[in-house]
Amino acid sequence: LMGLLPDTVSVTSGEIQFEGRDLLRLDDDGWRDLRGRRLAMIFQEPMTALNPLMRIGDQMAEMFEAHGLLTPKERRAKALSLAREVGLPDPERIVRAYPHQLSGGQRQRAMIAMALALE
Repeated sequence: LMGLLPDTVSVTSGEIQFEGRDLLRLDDDGWRDLRGRRLAMIFQEPMTALNPLMRIGDQMAEMFEAHGLLTPKERRAKALSLAREVGLPDPERIVRAYPHQLSGGQRQRAMIAMALALE
């Protein structure tokens, strides 16, 4: 559904209808526009989706950058706002932390914030 199959796997028949569009016919730009804006995925184990070398706030801000939204300063402010929205404790510290510095529940909330980022 998310279009994340490796290149070695292909769909041979059928269609996936979402909001009147066949998702199997989307090109890379179509997928990029759809993911994050209309579809999002939250993995059960956030460490499989979070980049261990990037701070949590940078990963949240990356959602906006990937879609060409907001200035860098606005992205940082929005990441902080999202951390507050999902109830992360001490959001100022959390957005500067790396994934391994957070509990499993905090990492899950960070992933939820990323899924909500583009509303």
